[in-house]
Amino acid sequence: MKINNLVSFLLAFCLASLSYNISAAESPVVSHHKIQKEMSKYFKVYHNKEKFTATAVSVFIPQEKNKDVLDVATFVKGTMGYPPLSQEITPLNLFDIGSITKSFTSLILLQLQTEGKLSLDDPLGKWLPQYKEWKDVKLRQLLNMTSGIPNYSEDPEFAKKMEDNFAAIWGDEELLGYAHPEKPIETDRANRYEYSNSNYILAGMVIEKVTQDTFENQLKQRIINTNNGLNNSFYPAGPHGPEVEKSIRDRRVHGYFYDEDNKKLIDTISNDLSWAGAAGAVIANTEDVGRWVQLLYHGLLIEPAFRDEALSELESVVSIKTGLPIPSVTEDEPYGFGLGVGFYYDKNSRQRFWTYQGSTLGYRVMYLWNPCNDVTVVVALNGKGGSGNEKSKMGNHIHELCLNIHKVIVKNHPHLQCAS
Repeated sequence: MKINNLVSFLLAFCLASLSYNISAAESPVVSHHKIQKEMSKYFKVYHNKEKFTATAVSVFIPQEKNKDVLDVATFVKGTMGYPPLSQEITPLNLFDIGSITKSFTSLILLQLQTEGKLSLDDPLGKWLPQYKEWKDVKLRQLLNMTSGIPNYSEDPEFAKKMEDNFAAIWGDEELLGYAHPEKPIETDRANRYEYSNSNYILAGMVIEKVTQDTFENQLKQRIINTNNGLNNSFYPAGPHGPEVEKSIRDRRVHGYFYDEDNKKLIDTISNDLSWAGAAGAVIANTEDVGRWVQLLYHGLLIEPAFRDEALSELESVVSIKTGLPIPSVTEDEPYGFGLGVGFYYDKNSRQRFWTYQGSTLGYRVMYLWNPCNDVTVVVALNGKGGSGNEKSKMGNHIHELCLNIHKVIVKNHPHLQCAS
């Protein structure tokens, strides 16, 4: 149905069989009007400030009588881009999901561990001996960001080359060159939490070495395929990256980066995502991101015999402050990082959420999953806003929108209320 440029699609999502059934009528458990209102309010307040033209929201809400069945709704508002682009977006339009890709990479490594093909405690040197200065880093440290390996995407020379040619195609080894593998890991970096895309480029390379296959192909075989219900997710990097990007170009919402210093708005649609690779190159619609969240946190792509152990590893978090393991997140320690997943304590609701914001040059996508009530919220915006830049005047309020939508859902569905 279409209400004030908002489109809502309803489906029933069955976890047991991974099947999706279209509902003929509007589900009574989904508070459409209030979710739409929350999204529209955000759009009105922030679309000029954060420089975006489109937003999409998907929610996954457990039914009261059968919590294993989720009602799914997707809402969209806005256009494919700034003028002359005027076509309204639909739930099938695609956004760069950025670093949410990291959880796909982590899951593949967990699968390989259950298959006996590697251990997350393996040193990197076992699989990639060419990186001698990094040889003692454990694979687990790559995934939880405690390796100390520098972030190639923060290197000034890399940033300049990216700015000069958005369409450049990058190789993994080329990217890692900007992390200076010839230098030892600095002592004050070792074993501390430090976000680095280099970790996940290396993780992707390990997957290729272990499987003797491309990361792209392993991603398709293991995760992004019809059997898993992920029909609107794509990986436009790797050997077939340009072909994949061309095949979905008309479905991609244009993304925008605003250069605050030069007062210039830049369309990033031509940006080749080979620079992000296994660290951030997946493109999807919000509904597929929500489906992925359900697959990931319920361990549905892990063999049942190994599921509990794998989930325990996935969700073992380190402190963002110290890099040391912590049992959970609290008001004093509200942020933790697992294996490509974030854990967050919200002091207002006193709830804990698994969450991640992915961003590329012109997009932001964020999910919020509450393990207490199994509610999932996914939000996508086609503007980078102030993401990743604390000095930005634009700000980044996507987390606020996710929390507000979760609050609306719980308030209107008492069976989803959790003890604080």
